[in-house]
Amino acid sequence: MFENIMFDEETLFTYIGYAAGLATVLTFAIQILRIIETKNVSNLSSYMYIIYSLGLVCWFAYGVYIDSYILLFSNLITFLCTFVILILIIYYDAEDKIERERRDDITSVYNRKYFEQTVPERIAASLVAKQSFAVMMLKVDEIADVRKKYNEKIANKVLKQVGNALEKDLRGTDMVARYDNEKFVIYLANSDEKGTKTVAGRLNENIKKLSVKVSRKQNVCPSISMGACVSKQAKALADLVSGAEKALDNIPARSKIKIQFCKNK
Repeated sequence: MFENIMFDEETLFTYIGYAAGLATVLTFAIQILRIIETKNVSNLSSYMYIIYSLGLVCWFAYGVYIDSYILLFSNLITFLCTFVILILIIYYDAEDKIERERRDDITSVYNRKYFEQTVPERIAASLVAKQSFAVMMLKVDEIADVRKKYNEKIANKVLKQVGNALEKDLRGTDMVARYDNEKFVIYLANSDEKGTKTVAGRLNENIKKLSVKVSRKQNVCPSISMGACVSKQAKALADLVSGAEKALDNIPARSKIKIQFCKNK
């Protein structure tokens, strides 16, 4: 029964060679698909793939020398796959670098510079669509006391948690950035005063749920205050931010009011 499927030694090892080549090619093909899907090359080394490519060239040359089609084609295809991976690493590394330059080092939300570069274009789009929009200034209350009572590391953890919560809770058309030491600035697209109040209430409730562990028996629970400017008119971003900041500063100390709107819209 098994006689018809028996191979001589040369044929058997030929098929083993084909299987090895196919497995190697599939491994790199899967790696390529994974990179394209995740757009993440942080754990991949371009130097490793360059060295590996040199090894493949050597194996290809050896295949030519011994006249082995298995070595020739498997290493040629694997080399092409490796070359594609190198191109993807270079491309996504460049993309990551650009994105890192846009982000705040501590909180990972966008930085003030990128916010000021980007939001005017979004305001212009809102004006064309005849939609109202809002700029909010959000302050993490008593962060200076946290820094003084504990340390810089705990304060930065609080700010990072707040930043992550804000970015997670906002829509894709909105934008949040760290404005200065204790403040975040937010742009809300297509948002009137009622909608802005709703967003502010939701952000406040979500921030209340945050907690940074200081010790086994002690946590820091942040709170926030917000000022906002809602507009339908063409205004300089600096004026809108200034109005939101003034509204924030006008909230009385220890007030239960968590959001104040600027008067000039």
